[in-house]
This record gives sequence, structure tokens and C-alpha cells, in this order.
Amino acid sequence: MNKKRLIWIIAAAVAAAAVIAAVLLMKGKSDGGGAAVVSGGHDKLLVSITDTDLLTKYYEDDRVLLEEKLSAYPAFALDDAHQVLYYVGNNDQNEMRLYKLDVKTKQKSTLYKGSASADSLFLSKDLSHIYFRLGKADEDNFRLASFDLKTKRYENLFPAADNKDDSVSNFFYNRKKNSFALLHYSVEEDYKKTDEANEKGTDPEPAKVHVAAGTSGALENLTSLEQFISDVAMSPDGKNLVFTSYTQKGTEQKASIRLMNVKMKKYETIISNEKDFTPLIDAQPQFSKDGSIIYFMAEAKGAKRLKDETGRKAKVRTIYAYHLDTKKCEKVWENDNGIINSFSVIQ
Repeated sequence: MNKKRLIWIIAAAVAAAAVIAAVLLMKGKSDGGGAAVVSGGHDKLLVSITDTDLLTKYYEDDRVLLEEKLSAYPAFALDDAHQVLYYVGNNDQNEMRLYKLDVKTKQKSTLYKGSASADSLFLSKDLSHIYFRLGKADEDNFRLASFDLKTKRYENLFPAADNKDDSVSNFFYNRKKNSFALLHYSVEEDYKKTDEANEKGTDPEPAKVHVAAGTSGALENLTSLEQFISDVAMSPDGKNLVFTSYTQKGTEQKASIRLMNVKMKKYETIISNEKDFTPLIDAQPQFSKDGSIIYFMAEAKGAKRLKDETGRKAKVRTIYAYHLDTKKCEKVWENDNGIINSFSVIQ
């Protein structure tokens, strides 16, 4: 569960720095950094990468949209039609900033600055709002919120403003259906289970995760699972969800990717440890635009181990594609000089 904690991957060089990650999207090309396409014919992807010097790059396939020193978790969204990139960062006082970058002119503007944090950015169907996960310094829970690009103000969507216990751990916005998939849980229950585990000296049990779907004003709880679940995504037709579930014993973690039928509210495991790769506990599975492929992140067998300037180490990540018809996986993109932060299928 997420108790205002960020999982460090390569380094925490400054207080404002957060999860480090990287992958380069190069269609048969190389940028001199070890990036190469493994197979073609896939959806256009938007990806952030961070190298061992904490330099983050944002890619639209083989094109660099932006590169700058890492200052916050690389959350981003792209208006592909107008070539506008939205992303977050922090200033020297560790205040959050929401930026707008005109990719063509390289003109950058600040849309919001304040103490609230934002991650998991998604553009609304009409491109007028950004949906994001909101964190406030004086609250233990995270919320689903909406930022109006015209008024430059945000509003709370879920849970209710007076609810200080229900916390959104992850969400996904389906632009085609204008609907959400959402994971939420009780902060109080999560703390209680963690405290009990600390007292007993055992691994903590997961708090109950509620899986919901629907519009922001009519989210329906589909099921509740006592599992560690890190992410969720919805198919383009809204009929299926995909999420990463994992177990943890000591320092050993094992993840599997599961597919849920929204109508039947039942799920099955479709991807787990294979001889060629190991899914990440934050695999970030997502459907292709036609719904026939699920993209996800994993560590390939024999993946290169990187070390940053602080001495921290992490293995290189790879984006894979799982074909729902053949049930076969293949590598899509990888880079042996950086670690994946996150990626998204460009709509």
C-alpha cells in the first residue's frame, strides 16, 4: 500500500528526487545510449527515462520531447494532436509544479505551483482537464482530482472531501469511454496491519483493496481483494481491467498480471514469472488501442545492473507485449543505460 511513500529505484540524490526509471523508444535507431527497438508494429508509446546521472528524458517513440534533471516523480500526459506535453516537477523548496510544454516551439509555462503533489496524469476526452492523483501534506490519503486547464484550478473527485481515510492508490482514465478504473483502500486499516506486523516481526498483510470502475460521479465497486495491488488499467471498450498483484516475503517479491471481466467481476492470471523475464511489482500493464495487446514492464533474464552516483543499483527494465489471442509475450523496447519510470499508450 502507498502511505505517502515512494519506492526508490536507482537513487535519491536530493530530497525532491523520487522514483527513477527509464526506457528509450527507438524505431530501429540508437541514440548512443544503448536504446534499440526489439520488434516493430506496435502502438505509439510515451515514455520517461532516467539515467544514472538523474537526467530524465521524455520520448514519443524515437523523438525526445524534453530532457532535464530529475526533480520529482516523472508524471506526464501528452496532447498528441497539438503536441503539448504536461508534466510535474519540484522547485528548490520542494514545491510541486505542473508544467505545460509546447513541443514544437519549446515554450514552457507553469500551470500550477503549490504544496499539493500530483502523479498519474491523464488528459480528459475533450482535452480541457487533467485527471491526477492528488496528495496533500496535511492528509494521509490520496485522492482522484481534476485540474481545469482554463481556470488553472483543481477540484476533488474521489473520495468525498470530508473523507480522510479512503485513499486512492492508483487509477486509470479511459479517454475513449470517459470513465475510470480505480484502486482504493482504508489508510487506517493499512496502518493497523503494518503496526501489527512490526509488533510480531512478520511480513505485513495487505489491506483490503477495492477495485472500482465507472465515471467520476458514479464509480461502482466491482470487488474487494486482500492482495497487494500496485496498478490498474481499463480496456478501450471498458469491458476488462488489468492489474498487477504481488506477494512479499521478506525481501522476496513475486508479481503476476491479472485480467478481470468487468461484467462478471472475475479475474484470471495471464502473466507471471517466465523463463525469459520476471514481471515488476509495478508492471503498469496497459491495453493497446485496439485492445488486442497488453503492454507491461519486466526484468529480462540477464538484465544489466546499473549503479548511480550514490552507489545504488537497479536492473534495467524492458517493455513487453502480451498478445491476448496467442498468449505469447515478446520484447518491445529496452535500453541498457537507463531505467523505466513509466510509459503510456498514446491515444
